[in-house]
Amino acid sequence: MNAARFFIFDDSLWPLLTVRMVKDATTRHFDEFLDISLSYLLRREPHVVVTDLRQGGVMSPKLRHRLHEWVKCHDPLFRESVIGEAFVLTSPFLRLGLNILFYVRQRPCPYFIDARMEPAVTWAADQLERVGQREPAERVRKHFGLLPPCDRSS
Repeated sequence: MNAARFFIFDDSLWPLLTVRMVKDATTRHFDEFLDISLSYLLRREPHVVVTDLRQGGVMSPKLRHRLHEWVKCHDPLFRESVIGEAFVLTSPFLRLGLNILFYVRQRPCPYFIDARMEPAVTWAADQLERVGQREPAERVRKHFGLLPPCDRSS
């Protein structure tokens, strides 16, 4: 079984990359996930990542440590190409834990954490627009049926 059965990568709205974890992964599957993730970083193209952890997302301390080390190792690539990361988690406990973790271990890019996909994708589109990628941001908003920034205040 390959990582695709545990993680679903969707770059059809590039420069928005969505990653959905659908099961808790083994170490081997997690390594494949990291390899696929690295392939996106190696494009060296500005993009936003939305990671949906609603169906999986519980990582062992060993995998969390490996992820932290991987992010540290690829910090220059993150800073060069990842505009921001949004995480979707339904568990308030896991959201709080992730916020604390990211406060202690600074992320190389802005991040957003919410229980629902809509705010995460809205934030991602706003990040794209913030760096001048207006057309991709509008395409993302249209795909997800989101309001443009000027219409949200009503």
